[in-house]
Formats: sequence, C-alpha cells, structure tokens
Amino acid sequence: MIKKILAIILIIPFLASCSKSRDLEANLKKLDEVYGYCDNPQRNIRGLQYKVCKDKERAGGKELGLTNLTELFNRGSTMVAQSNVNPVLWQASLTTLNSYSLKIADSNGGYIETDWIFDNVNDERCAVKVQITSPELITTGVNTKIICQNKSGENWINNSSNYDAEAKQITLSILNEAAKDIL
Repeated sequence: MIKKILAIILIIPFLASCSKSRDLEANLKKLDEVYGYCDNPQRNIRGLQYKVCKDKERAGGKELGLTNLTELFNRGSTMVAQSNVNPVLWQASLTTLNSYSLKIADSNGGYIETDWIFDNVNDERCAVKVQITSPELITTGVNTKIICQNKSGENWINNSSNYDAEAKQITLSILNEAAKDIL
C-alpha cells in the first residue's frame, strides 16, 4: 500500500510537468505567430544562429528550415528534369578518359576536361576537352578537342598545330565504348 502511494506521489509531478510542457509549446507557437519564429523573445535566438534562422526564413523554410526538400519542388506543379546528355555517351567518355586526371566533369552540361597532360621531353602539355551534345545516342553527339601548349621560358603558349586526327581517335574510342555498353 505504501509503495502505491509513493508511486502515485512520484508520478504526479511528472504528469504535471508534461502538461506544463504542452502549455509551453502552445505558448511558443502563439508567440511565433505574433513575432515570427526567429524573433520570438522566448526562443532567445542570438548571433550566428539568428542570422541562419533569418536566412532560412527568407528562403521560405518552416521554423528552422525546410523539413522535406520535395516540398520545395512539389508546390502544385509538376517539374520534370531532363538532361541533354546521353548517359551512355557520358559513361563511355569517362571510361575512355579514365587514365587521365580530370579537371572538370559536369554531367549536367555533358562537359569533361582533363588536367594538363605533360610531355617533359618536348616541353609540351595538352588537355582533352569532350562535350556530349545530344540526349540521343548518335555519332555526332560527341565533340572532342585537344589543346596543346609549348613552354617558352616560364610561360606556356598555345601551339598552332592541328590535332583533329587525334581528337577523332578519341571520339571513335568513346563511340566504340558506348557501343559495348548497348550491346
């Protein structure tokens, strides 16, 4: 019997604090409506936290920001993202150029550029640039360009040589690699 009374005595403050907690939350929400979440004096948001809170508010987030990113994109309209880059040509380009370090690989724009490839014997460096230009798998969907420079003193100067044959070889390698992927 005494155990039951002690249990009840211990439970009563806990239950009271739960109801107070609900009341505090309700009061905070009311003050949020009046002042705004970030400017609510009961929240005591200061300094950098206040700046971040206001930035999120201006960005259209709820309370402390967006809770669901799909909410941002699904506001009553259908949004379809479509890439102008054929995924098979893209992957084939990456595979073909995998022996070189890449400077840029932009899958949305379909652009790949290698870092400079050095030939120390001839004081020359070259970069390969590949652009995927079509969402379809077609032979004209890949443009390849090779830029080379020669060292003159401390400066690198573009050379006037034509590297069209080498660029065509890289394009053919990309197309052959793409053919492997679809067969």
